[in-house]
Amino acid sequence: MSHTTIQFATCERKTALGFIQKVYPSKAITDTPESAGALLDFVERDIVRIQDPFMYGEQIQVVPGNNWSEDNRDAVVAACRVFHN
Repeated sequence: MSHTTIQFATCERKTALGFIQKVYPSKAITDTPESAGALLDFVERDIVRIQDPFMYGEQIQVVPGNNWSEDNRDAVVAACRVFHN
């Protein structure tokens, strides 16, 4: 028996930026190379998706998108570090 998992996550760049900004209101998150730009590049290419904070609260995750490959893991993790400085 297979299981289906439904996640509420976006691969739209602008929506993803809004989700991230909602979760990190005290940080100046922008769509620039110095901020969320690298992660949003992965979102736009559907390598990863950003979960919807209206469904998951402040505990959103970056989840694999339809074009995920393990080859991207290190770069995605590096792109996420900007939020934890």
